[in-house]
Amino acid sequence: MKRLLTYTFIISIIGTVSAISQSFPEKGVPLMQNYPPASYHHQGKIWDIDTAPNGIIYMAADKGLLEYDGRNWTSFKGSEGIVRSVLVVDDSLIYTGSDLDFGVWKKNKFQKFEYTSLYPFKEDLNEINEEFWGVYLVNGNIFFVSSSNIYVYDDGNLTKISVSGTIKNSFDTNNELYFINNEGLYKLEALAVSKVVDFPTGYSPEVIDIYKADNSDDLILVTKDKGLIQFASGNFRSLHTNLSEKLISSNVFSFATIGDSHLAFGTVLSGLFITDLEGNIVHHINKSKGLQNNTVLSLHYSKNRKLWVGLDYGITSVSLNSAYTFFNDYLGNFGTGYSAFLENDVFYLGTNQGLYSVPWDELDNSSSNENISLIPGTEGQVWDLKVIAGQILVGHDKGLYSLQGQQFESLYNRQGVWTVEATNDHLFAGNYNGISIFEKQDGEWTFLKNMELIVGAVTQIVIENDETIWVNIPNYGIIKIKLNESIEPTNREFFPEANFEGDDLILSKNEGQMEVITETNVYGFDAAAGDFTLQDIRNTDKVIQEVLLQNKKPVQLNSNYEFIPIYNGFALRDVRIGDYQNVNNSNTLLIRKIEAFTNDHQMQAFNGAELPYQFNNLRVEAIVPNADNVRYQFKKGTDDGWGNWLDEGVVELIGLDYGARSIQVRAKVKESITEAQTIQIDIKAPWYLSWYAYFFYTLFVIGLAYLLYRWQNKSLNQQKKKLLLNQRNSLREQKEIHQQQLQIVEEEKMKAEYEKMKAQLRSKTVELATKTKENDEKNRILKALKKKIKNIEQNPKSFERKSAEIKQIIDSHIDAEDEIFEIQIDELHQEFYDKLRKKFPDLTRYDLRLCAYIKIGFDSKEIADLLNIKPSSVYISRSRLRKKLNIETDEDLHSYLNSV
Repeated sequence: MKRLLTYTFIISIIGTVSAISQSFPEKGVPLMQNYPPASYHHQGKIWDIDTAPNGIIYMAADKGLLEYDGRNWTSFKGSEGIVRSVLVVDDSLIYTGSDLDFGVWKKNKFQKFEYTSLYPFKEDLNEINEEFWGVYLVNGNIFFVSSSNIYVYDDGNLTKISVSGTIKNSFDTNNELYFINNEGLYKLEALAVSKVVDFPTGYSPEVIDIYKADNSDDLILVTKDKGLIQFASGNFRSLHTNLSEKLISSNVFSFATIGDSHLAFGTVLSGLFITDLEGNIVHHINKSKGLQNNTVLSLHYSKNRKLWVGLDYGITSVSLNSAYTFFNDYLGNFGTGYSAFLENDVFYLGTNQGLYSVPWDELDNSSSNENISLIPGTEGQVWDLKVIAGQILVGHDKGLYSLQGQQFESLYNRQGVWTVEATNDHLFAGNYNGISIFEKQDGEWTFLKNMELIVGAVTQIVIENDETIWVNIPNYGIIKIKLNESIEPTNREFFPEANFEGDDLILSKNEGQMEVITETNVYGFDAAAGDFTLQDIRNTDKVIQEVLLQNKKPVQLNSNYEFIPIYNGFALRDVRIGDYQNVNNSNTLLIRKIEAFTNDHQMQAFNGAELPYQFNNLRVEAIVPNADNVRYQFKKGTDDGWGNWLDEGVVELIGLDYGARSIQVRAKVKESITEAQTIQIDIKAPWYLSWYAYFFYTLFVIGLAYLLYRWQNKSLNQQKKKLLLNQRNSLREQKEIHQQQLQIVEEEKMKAEYEKMKAQLRSKTVELATKTKENDEKNRILKALKKKIKNIEQNPKSFERKSAEIKQIIDSHIDAEDEIFEIQIDELHQEFYDKLRKKFPDLTRYDLRLCAYIKIGFDSKEIADLLNIKPSSVYISRSRLRKKLNIETDEDLHSYLNSV
C-alpha cells in the first residue's frame, strides 16, 4: 500500500514541478533504468519509497531501510521485522513502520543512519500483531498506522488513538489523513476520528489509494479490482472508462500522482499505467516493453521527475523528464533500427531485418509494437532511407532500391549501398567500395559510373554544393572532393581519422558549415585554415550513450520528432523538450563518504575529524543524488586551483601534510555549477612531532646539556692542566729556539758587519794607498819644480826652456790623476767585472768600465766628461753594449747591471 503524498513531498513538489508543464513524450517508452535485486544486495521486495530534499531515494524493504543516491546502494538494519513504510522528513531524519515496530532514523557524524525504536509494546509482542503500512506527516505530527491503531508522535511524546474495526488502508491526501475499514471512509481531524461516509451495505471495495479530482473536492477511490470510484455529494459512482476497465482486469496494487497533471497506477498483472487527469492512457509499460516484472508493489514520483517503481522482482526508475522515448524489440518483431522517415503520416523504419512501416498515429505506447509490419521483399539489412524528388530510395545490403507503394524495385544490385544523396542532376550512392553515380533518364535514376579515385566503404556522403562533396570512410577518415563537369574528382583533401579525438566519426552539415562529430567532441571546418578545429565538447547523457548505435546520426522526421538509431530497436526524441525538461529545482551536492586509508587499513572519517598521521591518504566521494549528466571538480586547499572535471565524484588525495587541511568539491549539472562544499580535516602530527614528544625532547636536551656541561667542565680542567704543561714545554722549546735564532741572527749580523768592515777596510786601504801614492807623487813633483825654479834663479836665461819643462811636469801629473781614478774604479768593481767576464767573455776593458759607470748611476753626459768624449759617442757605446749583453732596447740597462 502507498500513501498519496507526504507533507514534505508536497512542499518540495509544489515549488518546483507544479509551476512547469508536466507534459512528456507519449510515443514509445520513457527512458528506464532497471535495477535487479543483485544490484541492491538482495534486500527483498520494496513496499514503500520516499525522497529526501537532497534527492536521495529511501525505500522500505524486506530486510531494512534501503538508500540509493544514484551511484551506491546502502542498506541499514533497524527493527527485526519487514519494513513496510517510510517517511523522509529531511535529509537526516526518517521514520519507518515495520512488522511489530516503528521508529526513527537519525544520522551520526559519519552520515550513516542509526535506528531508535519508538514502539512501546516490545515486551507484549505475543499478544499484539501490528504491521505498520503507513507513516505520515500531517500538520506537524507523525502518524504511524497499523490495522488496529493509530499512534501520534509529537516532540518525543507518543499517543495512541484507538479505532473501531480493522483499518484496511490509510492515505495522506492534501495534508489530510484518511483511512478505510469495512464500514466506510474516515478522516482524522484534530486527533479525533470522524466518519466521512458509510459504505453501502454489502459494498466494501479494497481501496488502494484516493486522490481529489481536478479542480474539485470530489474524491476518486483507486480500488484493487473495481476500477476507479468517484465519491461526490455523499454518493459513490463507478467510472466506466477505458482506463477503469483496464485497471479492473489488471488488479491495482499501488498508486502515485505525477506532479499535478498525471497519475501512475501499478498493477499486479499488467505492469504500469501512466495517465493524464482525464484518464487517457499516456504510457502502458509492461515486461514486453522493458519492465523487469509486471507486478508493481510501490510507486513514488521524485522531485527530479523520475518515477520509481518497486516491483515483485527488482526496481525500475522511469525518467519522465527525458525527451527520449524508446521502442525496444524485446520480442524480435522488427530488429535494430538504422534509418527512418515519415511520409504521408506513415512511419518507415529500416532495420537489420528489412523495411517496416506503421501508421504514425498507431505508433504510441498504449499499443504493442506488433503493428510495425514488414514490407514484402525488403528482407535484409537496410542502411539508409531517403525521399528524393518524391521517390523513396532504400540503401540495402543488396543494392539500391526504390519503394513505390508496396513495390520494392531494384535500381542497382552490384553491391550493398550505405547511403544516398542527390544534387539537381545526379545521385550519389556510397557503397561497400566507393561511390556509384546515377543520372535521371526518363524520370528514372539510371546507373552512370563509379567515381574514380574513391575506394573503401563510404558510409556517409554530404553535399556542400554542386562542385563539392564530402565522404566519410570508417577507419580512414574524411575526404573533401572537388568535381568537374564530368563528375570526376579534380582535387581531394584528406583528413585522417587520427586527426579527431574520439571514435565513431559522423559527418554533418550545420548551417552551411561542415562538422565532424565524434563520441566526445564536435569539430568544425575552418575554410580559411583549410582544416577542422575543435568547437565544442559533446555532452551526451550516459544512459543514452550506452544504447546509441554508433556511426549513425539522427534523422529529423518532422518539426517535433527526431529518429535515433539504437541497439535492439530505435528511439524518438521530442525536439520541443530538448534532452531534458528544465526542472526548476536546485541540485544538492552531498559529501557521501570520507575515508582515510593506509596501504593496509581504512577508517571512516567525517567533516571536521582528526586523523592519525599515518592515515594521511583520503578518499572523498561526492554526488548530486539521482541527477543526470553530472560532472565533478575537486580542489585541495584554498590557494590551489580546481582540477579537471570528472565523470565520477570520487577523488583520492595521497600523502597529505599534517595540520588543518581543506578540500573543496563542486558539481556541474548540465551547465549549472553548484555551490562548492568544503571538507575540513585535521591530520595530527606524527608522534615524534606531538607536544609530549617535544616535552620529551626538551627534557632530553636539558639532560644532555647538563651532562655535556659536566663533561665539559671535567674536560676543561684536564685540558687546562695539559695546556699549562704544554705551555711550559712550549715556552722552554721556544726559548731554546729563540736563543738559537738570536745566535744565528747575531752570527749573520756579525758576519755582515765583518764583510762590511772588510770592504770598508779594503776601500780605506785603497784610498790610503792612493793618497800615499798621491802624496809621494806630489812631493816628487814639488821637489822637481823646486829644483827647476832654483835652476831658473841661477840661470835666468834658461827660463823659457825650464818653464816648458815645468809645464810638462804639471801636465803629466794631471794625466796621472785621471789614471788613478780609473784604477780606483777598477779596484772597487773587480768582483763585478769578474761576473760580467764569466757571462760575457767578449767584453773589453772599456766595456767593463762603461758598465761600472752606468751601474754607479752616471748619465751619458757625466760619462762623456769622465771619458773625455762626446755624449753621442756614449749613446753609440751604450747601444753596442746592449747588443753584447743581449738586452732588448725597451729594457732598462741600469736595472739590469744592478741585478748582476
